[in-house]
Amino acid sequence: MTRKKLRSTACVAKDRWITRGVRCAIPLAMAWASAPAVARNNNVYVANAFADSISVINSATNTVTATISVPTGSDPQGITVSPDGRTVYVTDVAIDAMSVIDTATNTVTDTVPVGDGPEAAVTSPDGSIVYVANAGANTVAFFDAASRTVIASVPVGQAPIAIQVSPDGRRVYASNLLGNSVSVIDTGTRTVAATIPVGPNPYGLAVGPLGARLYTANYDTNDSTVIDTSTNTAIGSAPAGNGADGVAVGPLGTRLYVSNDLDNTVSVVNPFTRSLIATVPVGKDPELLTIGPDRLHAYVTNATSDTVSVIDLLSNKVVATIGVGHLPVAVAVQPGL
Repeated sequence: MTRKKLRSTACVAKDRWITRGVRCAIPLAMAWASAPAVARNNNVYVANAFADSISVINSATNTVTATISVPTGSDPQGITVSPDGRTVYVTDVAIDAMSVIDTATNTVTDTVPVGDGPEAAVTSPDGSIVYVANAGANTVAFFDAASRTVIASVPVGQAPIAIQVSPDGRRVYASNLLGNSVSVIDTGTRTVAATIPVGPNPYGLAVGPLGARLYTANYDTNDSTVIDTSTNTAIGSAPAGNGADGVAVGPLGTRLYVSNDLDNTVSVVNPFTRSLIATVPVGKDPELLTIGPDRLHAYVTNATSDTVSVIDLLSNKVVATIGVGHLPVAVAVQPGL
């Protein structure tokens, strides 16, 4: 049982944050203006829920170069990389904590409580804050990277399961799985500025490279809601496959990639015309996906295949399949490169 299987309150027994471990672009210059010195990190990091580990993939060779253990029984679900590439943060949903990993040594340097049922995390553009979606508490925690403490907690909708931040760092978006909505948090006031109705059971969430558009992956309606972030309103939907789960935006925002759990595919969509361009077969039960460090490939976690599929974004074909740990559910790379 994996994160995508909870699609309604009738499926609540499959939700890991309730069962407590029963696991059923071109960057904006302003986003980097205040960022610390950047170290190029060409790795792809994969959270393996059943293995309590993180697989480190060298994107140049598409091979696993290291496996990092997180606390036993922690059920890692979310993962994010700091803008400088030096730190990886992993949400450990079963122990209500977040593990901090030093990428130079591939070791866990700290494991810190962050809230009830942390499902996902994202770093601020300057790396100072990690935003954590606590599905069990219906909150988003503000985790201070320097002090490694939670400095604020903002109530959002029911069961926030995915989280993203705007390129300028002024807004944080949380998709509320059981609330069928997206909460928009003003990071300055640390309050919810808007709540946007979207499709049923929004699992995935992605922001366009300029921050003008936000996309959800709606599991029950097999589509993606398109949101205008200037008005905080849904302006339409884009097609996807059966059981839309994860979503990522390609370079320049000209392509949308949606992983389809029940089809074992990834949909390639034109977000402007909202039309389907291609359907790419991948492994079994694809969950989350991300655009790789070279911006020419996408990496897709195949939960029950224990693999990651690598898609060439020019040909829309799988060019590599990488064996990782048991039940890979999330994937992340250094943002902005």
